[in-house]
Amino acid sequence: MAGTDLNAIVIGGGHNGLVCAAYLAKAGMRVLVLERSDQVGGACVTQELLPGFRFSTFAYGAHGPGPKICSELEVPADAFPLATPDPALVQLFPDHDRVVLWQDAELTKRELARFSLHDARSYDGYRDFCRRALAICEDFLLQDPPDPLQLTRKWTDHQDAEVLDILLHGSLWDAICRYFGHEKVRMAFARADDAGPTNYPGSALAEFVESASSGVGINNQCGLLRDGMGRITQVLVERVRAYGGAIRCNAHVGRILVDHGTTAGVELETGERLFATLVVSNADPKRTFLKLLDPASLDPEFRRSVSQITTRASYMKFLAVLSDHPRFSALPDAERENPKFAASARILPSLTYLEESWQDCISGRLPQNPVLSLQLPTAYWPSQAPPGKHIFGAWARWAPSRLADGSSWDGRREEMTDRLLTLMDTYAPGFSDSVEWRKLYTPTDIERETGITDASIRHVDMTLDQMLDRRPLPRWCQYQSPVKGLWLCGSGTHPCGSVTGAPGHNCASAILRSNAENPRA
Repeated sequence: MAGTDLNAIVIGGGHNGLVCAAYLAKAGMRVLVLERSDQVGGACVTQELLPGFRFSTFAYGAHGPGPKICSELEVPADAFPLATPDPALVQLFPDHDRVVLWQDAELTKRELARFSLHDARSYDGYRDFCRRALAICEDFLLQDPPDPLQLTRKWTDHQDAEVLDILLHGSLWDAICRYFGHEKVRMAFARADDAGPTNYPGSALAEFVESASSGVGINNQCGLLRDGMGRITQVLVERVRAYGGAIRCNAHVGRILVDHGTTAGVELETGERLFATLVVSNADPKRTFLKLLDPASLDPEFRRSVSQITTRASYMKFLAVLSDHPRFSALPDAERENPKFAASARILPSLTYLEESWQDCISGRLPQNPVLSLQLPTAYWPSQAPPGKHIFGAWARWAPSRLADGSSWDGRREEMTDRLLTLMDTYAPGFSDSVEWRKLYTPTDIERETGITDASIRHVDMTLDQMLDRRPLPRWCQYQSPVKGLWLCGSGTHPCGSVTGAPGHNCASAILRSNAENPRA
């Protein structure tokens, strides 16, 4: 496909870029996806980091793209073989206690009753609140971003008006505390997301917008994919190509070409130029506007606004090969011996712990006690490792993208790795002895590997001032940019980050609608 024949160039072969490209190609546009690395997928990949061991390197939970996208892109019903972890979550505490949440509501209520009969009785009420909050978010997930006033008008006389009020003005903690009284039960439902700690305003909106994409594929199931997260992007690659689109790897875009205020194409770091009427960036807004565009192409005030987008919620990812599965001291003997109780676990013992982790991050300090989301995919898919071995992953929330003392993450990697291993040994004695191979992706590594500014994996913090019609910026939430012909389709656009495919879907819809309204544009 020659550059002069292109209608659209998509920068970045992550899941949103591929969703957008597939829709455009299906509509008859000549589309080329350019991926900077040697593997398509962006942060949604499966990599054989050492022979025989296949890791979901970054993204690790499959809950999108969902039925609408997969149906419209003709994804086969059997495209995503997965297992749904059960227990759904093992919440660990340093006093050797735990809260186990199950897929079955009755089992979960029985567990909560260990702490509080009131909390067990309130569980159905909390599930109903979540269902209602998700219904509100599902309503606008695959639509143009609404503004809060539109939402308020729509839901004012509805029975869920109070739920919307919590989404727009409250926190997830507010909702949790309405139903549960025991501190450990509350922490089992708390979250550490890109809106900050779970008691911060906006945390409810961030949680339920992401959760509104509740499953992957036409069958709408969530869980651990048999082939790791790269299965999602490989299926999307097949759809792009099936509709006539093309994909190039090792094609690192150095800059977006602009001619008299209109996008003309891109220039690769090799100097090669490719021309197209439209350029769609799946890169984050900061990288798109501050790194890939000549400053002269943008109004200085707009550039200043982009530079002030908050991307403070940076992450680390720890991966390991284990000779045995983690055995958490909080579990009874029978459960301790079952690797499925280590497949989906979390270290988030208190609100104070959560706040301290956040303050370390925004203050530029090496995390003392990071929140850890733990995963053991080989508990369900042992074929991802040689017999008798396990692969282990942990997202560490949060970690500063830049350390305030001026030291480099490359120089502090081993110190941080040892800190994580010590923390794991506290909850799973002997864990570090079972580690046969390990790799810590610091924020610097994640930015280096994926191109995501500040290792903010959702591209833009999901705070109230950067959601809905303000994502990524007020006046620029409709996927268009100030440069004619340049569009955004990444996680920094409405509705959210995570592997949903919704931004890619919405951007493609906006482009096709614009083309229909302005056929010569």
